[in-house]
Amino acid sequence: MTLLDPIPDGLVGSPPTGFRATVSVVGDLQAEGAFGPSWVATDGERVVALSARELPVDIPLDRITEVRVDELFGASRLVAVTEGADHTLATYSRNLVSEFAALARALDDLREGRDLQLPDEIQRATCSRCGAPLPDRGATCPRCLSRGSVLRRLLALLRPYRARVALLMLWTTLGVGATMVPPLTYKMIADRVIGAGRHAELPLWIGLMLAAFLMASGFQLLTNWANAWLGARVVADMRAMLHARAQRLHMAYHNRHESGALVGRVMNDTGELQHFLIDGVPYFVVNALTFVTIAIILLALDWRLALLVFLPVPLLVLGGAGFWRLLSPLFHKRGNRVGRLHTILSESIHGVQTVKVLGQERRRESEFDQANEQLFGVHVGVDRTFTSFFGTMSIMMALGTVLVWYAGAGSIIEGTTGIGLGTLLAFVGYMALFYGPLQWFSAVLNWATNALTAAERIFAVIDQPEEGTTRADPVNPQRVRGRIRFDRVRFSYERGREVIKGMDVEVAPGEMIGLVGKSGAGKSTIINLVSRFYDPDSGVVSVDGIDLRDVDLAAWRKQVGVVAQNPFLFNSSVLDNIRYGDPEASFERVVTAARAARAHDFICAKEDGYDTLVGDGGSALSGGERQRVAIARAILHDPPVLILDEATSAVDSETEQQIQEAISALVEGRTTIAIAHRLATLRNADRLLVIDDGRIVEQGTHEELLADEDGHFARLVRLQTEINRLRAEQSTWKE
Repeated sequence: MTLLDPIPDGLVGSPPTGFRATVSVVGDLQAEGAFGPSWVATDGERVVALSARELPVDIPLDRITEVRVDELFGASRLVAVTEGADHTLATYSRNLVSEFAALARALDDLREGRDLQLPDEIQRATCSRCGAPLPDRGATCPRCLSRGSVLRRLLALLRPYRARVALLMLWTTLGVGATMVPPLTYKMIADRVIGAGRHAELPLWIGLMLAAFLMASGFQLLTNWANAWLGARVVADMRAMLHARAQRLHMAYHNRHESGALVGRVMNDTGELQHFLIDGVPYFVVNALTFVTIAIILLALDWRLALLVFLPVPLLVLGGAGFWRLLSPLFHKRGNRVGRLHTILSESIHGVQTVKVLGQERRRESEFDQANEQLFGVHVGVDRTFTSFFGTMSIMMALGTVLVWYAGAGSIIEGTTGIGLGTLLAFVGYMALFYGPLQWFSAVLNWATNALTAAERIFAVIDQPEEGTTRADPVNPQRVRGRIRFDRVRFSYERGREVIKGMDVEVAPGEMIGLVGKSGAGKSTIINLVSRFYDPDSGVVSVDGIDLRDVDLAAWRKQVGVVAQNPFLFNSSVLDNIRYGDPEASFERVVTAARAARAHDFICAKEDGYDTLVGDGGSALSGGERQRVAIARAILHDPPVLILDEATSAVDSETEQQIQEAISALVEGRTTIAIAHRLATLRNADRLLVIDDGRIVEQGTHEELLADEDGHFARLVRLQTEINRLRAEQSTWKE
């Protein structure tokens, strides 16, 4: 959707004559909080606001001194400020934060005489069909999603394995056909061998019965093998698709969703789907085919007895549906209880030291026992429900069997219908095959619903857009010079809450820039934009005069090296971690990079040297060692643009000196952007940018900024000096 919404019906008043909106947004709340439409628009000279209950607002744009967004409880309000008055333009729910944030930015641009910059498109937050909120902007609505379309997408995954699917269907059909033969042999043995005295035919029918049993078992085995392979193959393909897509999703998606949710998609949802594909689908297909085939055979044998067999069917189907409706909430409750028990167990194991220090062992035991007893109660409820259901269903099936025996035996004795003993035995044999699947059909349908819901969640991730360039023919630079420019850049992680507010700055090739400011000022956001983890809401971030959105993303990432405050190391050897960005690098190059990073000595001091395993996340190394391995990795990567994000914030003074020496070797000849809370570590920067509330408020060399005693930087230095003095006094007092 774009920012040019038409006027909805039912509003009070109308725009002035000749008013032609260039930007307009429809709201969804009234001033008192009730749901109802509103409309805010501008033509570049005036702002007009209409609502369903309030009088129109019409303000010349040049009278507005500020456009403000007020955060309310569960909603927001767009306010235009004029001299001596605040004018509420619209009240809106959280669903429309992006739209009204863009409108507020557009009004500011027009008011301050800047060129109007609007987003190309804002993805919808609600479903265009049913109006329900979407799980993510632009996502598929779960309520309107067709289960048939999900099933078709699942079946499409089988396309590469069509030959195996054809064999599976053939074996399934032959297996069902073989299952139908034994009851017919019962009839033939009773009628022809025993009844008619054709004793010579006994080996024929016994052999046919044995062959049918063997064929049914053989085809069942082949079907199970083929289905197990296909189900596991489809799920493995989906896991690979999920993992690949997760690697390429925008950082905004990862920030909105917990990592555990993605792990759950990859493992739990695909596992549930695999269970259904391997066990549920074949059961449903085989038994549906069996059910229809047996019904036809029973009607052909004797329609009167067939009606008696069919009599309990509605009770079995309705009873099964009611059973699973009763059991479903118990399953949910059991899942919650299991999750709670896992949480307590995980906390007890990971926090065992804290528990011991505080002497809370009995408390943890009590909490675990309580959760364990709650899970026990749910398990008992589930098992009792199962037992009650199957006991009732057994009575229903027994009723059908009794009716068939009674009516069939009576007919044989009276000789009124022509039913023979063989027909009755065939009926009894088919009844066991007929009734058994019925009680499970509703279970399989419920199973299918859960599996398709899991598939929906999986496809919701797979359908997320990948990060990448905005051009079909992206620029692919071999090696950039490193001139980075921010041109009127605005950015917000959440629409309506800008973090970078109209920033203009240029970094020359080979220049080292230090970013200074309090937490939350926007320093890390600048780094995220340079790394292109995010794109600006408006404005341009460029390198060597090329918009980063036009540069091939993989090529650009190879041009940027990052040394983070808490560098991530993979659970592998030191050697593998250093050359992670260049797996083909020779050992000599790795050693050279490690020497430059002042890491070679401590690596060689370890028993396994460069083959030392660093542990999960680098847990086997100290903080300073992890930093130097990360610096060695960046040196080997040899990027023209370098980002240092608090690279020395969590180490002691001696280690910091070693890291600073390594950084000095690393930044030589590279465009460098560095963040450091220890302001003294940025003395060697060519220029410092002081960031406050998303804007550059000061810039200059360390000495130039320090000379301005009333400036932001000087105040930060004085504050940090005072903090360091207090820490030193505290340390001396403790000694």
